[in-house]
Amino acid sequence: MAVCELCGRENTGVFSILVSGTKISACSTCSAKRGFSTPSRESGKTRPPVKSSIPRTRKTRPTFEAASDFHIRIRNAREARSLTIEELGRKLNLRVQDLQKYEGGSVPPDAVAKKIEKELGIMILEEVEANDVSPVVKRSNRSVTIADMLDDLMRDASND
Repeated sequence: MAVCELCGRENTGVFSILVSGTKISACSTCSAKRGFSTPSRESGKTRPPVKSSIPRTRKTRPTFEAASDFHIRIRNAREARSLTIEELGRKLNLRVQDLQKYEGGSVPPDAVAKKIEKELGIMILEEVEANDVSPVVKRSNRSVTIADMLDDLMRDASND
């Protein structure tokens, strides 16, 4: 028994499969999702691969990311309009603490960034190249797997 390098499942039987030209160990579920046949338990014969529901071609839409100086833009635009953080918070229906975090450099969620852009007449989100690399964020205390990276990639593609 081993660990699946795609989903992180422990103590499971794994198969060696090729993913993007790299040989990895994957459980039967992950192997089937990627179209690889796995031996059946009853006869030792291989099962036909499961068809993937992921479309092969996708339209690429622009990806947006917060500008490196977004927090300065927010503060300067707010001050140029002679607004206090409290006044801007009331207009946007946001907590003062959140606005202080954003002006301090904490990246706002896209929906909040768009509200701020509209209210202050500035650009916070900028279009980034599709080739740019974004880091994989670890969401728990387990190690990051290839599946975590693929999930992030698929999530980014579906947000387009």
